Amino acid sequence: MKRAVILIMLYAAALYAHDLWICPHEGGVYTLHYGHLGHAHKGKKTLKYKAEFIKEVMGFDKSGNRVNVNYEKEYPLKISKGPAVVFVVFSTGYWTKTVEGEKNLPKDSVDMPIKSWLSYEYVKYMNTWNKSLAKPLTEYLEITPLFDINRVKKGDKVTFLVTFKGKPIRDVVVAYDGKPRGTTDEEGKVNIRIMKKGLQLIQATYKEKGDGKKTDEIIHTTALNWEVK
Repeated sequence: MKRAVILIMLYAAALYAHDLWICPHEGGVYTLHYGHLGHAHKGKKTLKYKAEFIKEVMGFDKSGNRVNVNYEKEYPLKISKGPAVVFVVFSTGYWTKTVEGEKNLPKDSVDMPIKSWLSYEYVKYMNTWNKSLAKPLTEYLEITPLFDINRVKKGDKVTFLVTFKGKPIRDVVVAYDGKPRGTTDEEGKVNIRIMKKGLQLIQATYKEKGDGKKTDEIIHTTALNWEVK
């Protein structure tokens, strides 16, 4: 219990700088947004991003099979005729903290680096669910609902699975609307209570040690979106 409290406190001291989320629109179109969606954040809601930050766009049918995705790699990213599940890989690249502030460069490209990191962000939007989707679909950091999202209502407490490279990871802090709500157990699972209707935002972050040359650490941040009616 004490370990979980410590992990949540550490998380609260370093909330996600920005959110990544996907919004559905009429006609089966999805749009990728970047900025501040979670209630724990303040400031301008939507920020403009560079198309080059979009590294990969994947789609899956309701059976979990990979399918083609129709999209335009521009700002904002628009996905037409959206499949059952959309997964986007997004990265702003290397960042290094220096005495002159933060620079969007690797550690070996700046003078007097203090701390460096490589940032990867992922977001998964689901518009349906079945048993075939109750497992990770990618090798990236991913949050998977272990329940029928179409049946979830405000007030329900539900279970999520957090995986990296297809395997469950423990002691990962999971947030709801930008606020920490719990840590994953030895099976990579965590229970979260759904507090509102509309677009949901579940997030998790996992850190890896970097190569020490270009970066000190690699930060993976992932989000899960779906609609609660």
